[in-house]
Amino acid sequence: MPELASFPRRHITRPTAWLATARARSASLPTLVLVVILAAGATLRSTGSDWDRGAHLHPDERYLSIVADNVDWPSSVGGYFDVERSPLSPYNTEAGRVYVYGQLPLLATKALATLTGRDSYDELYLVGRHVSAFLDTVSIGLVFLLGMTFMGRFGRRAATWGSVLAAAFYAVSVLAIQHAHFFTVESWLVATTLLAFYLGLVVVRRPLDADFAGSLGLLAATGSAVALAAASKASGLLVLLPVILALVMRAGPGVSTSARLASIAGSFLAVAAAGYVTFRLVSPYAFEHSSWLDPEPSAQYRAALEEQARLLGGEGLYPPTYQWLLSDRFVDPLWNLVVWGMGLPLGLAGLAGVLWLAVLAARDVRVWAGSTSRSAALPAASIMLIFYVAVTFAYFGSLFAHSIRYLFPIVPFLSVTAAFAVVGLHRRNRNIGFGVAVGLGAAALAYAVAFEHVYRHPHTRTAASEWIATNAPPGSTIVNEHWDDGLPIGESRDMYTFRELPVFDVDDASKLRKLYAGLAGADYYVVSSPRASATIGRLPDRFPLMSRFYRLLAEERLGFRRAAEFTSYPELFGVTLVDSGADEAFWVYDHPPVVVYERTEPLSWPGFRRTLCSYGPAPGCVRNR
Repeated sequence: MPELASFPRRHITRPTAWLATARARSASLPTLVLVVILAAGATLRSTGSDWDRGAHLHPDERYLSIVADNVDWPSSVGGYFDVERSPLSPYNTEAGRVYVYGQLPLLATKALATLTGRDSYDELYLVGRHVSAFLDTVSIGLVFLLGMTFMGRFGRRAATWGSVLAAAFYAVSVLAIQHAHFFTVESWLVATTLLAFYLGLVVVRRPLDADFAGSLGLLAATGSAVALAAASKASGLLVLLPVILALVMRAGPGVSTSARLASIAGSFLAVAAAGYVTFRLVSPYAFEHSSWLDPEPSAQYRAALEEQARLLGGEGLYPPTYQWLLSDRFVDPLWNLVVWGMGLPLGLAGLAGVLWLAVLAARDVRVWAGSTSRSAALPAASIMLIFYVAVTFAYFGSLFAHSIRYLFPIVPFLSVTAAFAVVGLHRRNRNIGFGVAVGLGAAALAYAVAFEHVYRHPHTRTAASEWIATNAPPGSTIVNEHWDDGLPIGESRDMYTFRELPVFDVDDASKLRKLYAGLAGADYYVVSSPRASATIGRLPDRFPLMSRFYRLLAEERLGFRRAAEFTSYPELFGVTLVDSGADEAFWVYDHPPVVVYERTEPLSWPGFRRTLCSYGPAPGCVRNR
């Protein structure tokens, strides 16, 4: 048998080279898959960005566009920071006196729109939507980084693929895709929150005896990220809670009390100082005075926040808040998030992951507390995530106005916990874990593609407007409902006469006459969304007339027939998901059902009154003497 040394060198080195190449390819595969996920996520978020064809059908977008169009750039840097006189301050304009959103999205979008020559009211919204799509694509990458931290316990390879899976889950999360199509502050809030949270994780993993300059820079970056989240939306301050946990848990049980206190105090100081400087840079008009030594909040900004808090708490009712009289706190927001925001399979997997992570965190804390050397990073990361998700849901889920959009910031974290659960299952049973991963991914992708149907087809109000322009003779009188977008939209509006039906007015003795005056002599009655019929139409104790009115209208007993109906639901391969039972904010902006009623017979006051009053006592049904 020949000696090994007698073989040519190529026979020895080729297997080694092949193995090295195979390993390199294996290591680069997750990167390639992540790039594909980012590209797919960006496509889902940017497809159909001009979904309303410039009609400004999202009221928050409309308001942001109006304010952005009204503010203007000061002539100097000093003018930018002059809060009392700066033309860039929304509070120095008539339209922005009650501006309650973060100033970072407003000013950054205004800057980009100005640079691209698209800073007019009719173009700002589209710039804002493109920015939202870009930022939420960045959030996909941040979800991957979060996953690498949480799944490190499974080993490098499993953590990498688990993080890729988390990024994929978030990339196809419908609530994220939807908000990426809006010029609102939510995508800004999520991206900056993820950045601050991730930097907090990096902080807790950095040893106390690490390079001082590097630690100080990291703490400053963390504080700046928290400030960016707060400057995107006031609720962005919630991310400060897990960051505080990171600062406290960074100094573990193996550190002396004095060193721990010094670390916590110094870290707080660095984070607070950097956060304050950053917030004043990007949100200068949140302060009452220009002096940086005076941190007093702006009276107008504070008043706007207080008014919003009052409405969210249910202290005052107005048309958009009547829906919450029909919705249960905690239960309904959780249902809407899991079923509609993420899709049932992915939503349940996310919740299961949170529960499992909580169990592991409890075990990790016991081990960490009894050790003098074990890193605090593992339990800290889990506690930070669980605490942020729990506090965010507990706060917004408990509000009177518990809209699904307020829970959007926890969607990326649930994407991480869903992947965490799948990877843990895969380690116990590879076949089942792989099957669950494929099943969840396929279901979430199918839901995302189905939801894209909304943006690939004309908006329902656009379709209804085109129908009206084609079928309603010029000069017709068209009645629209109060507090909803009137139709038709576009140039055909000049062809018609319009009235507004005060459906949200109190059902008092004058309401019946108001309804008749609005409908008498009208040719068409347009219900451009079920915003009123699905709320006050289901509140007979508070709106006895309107609950009858909508029932009789649907039965075509008020002299109008249903002439046309326009819907656009998530749809894939002929299967339609009717989401009209979801939170109003989920469907009322980009795909509301629209019904156009046409008059079939003259409407007389005695007949109108008799029809509505034939079901028992109601305001206005007692004859005036």
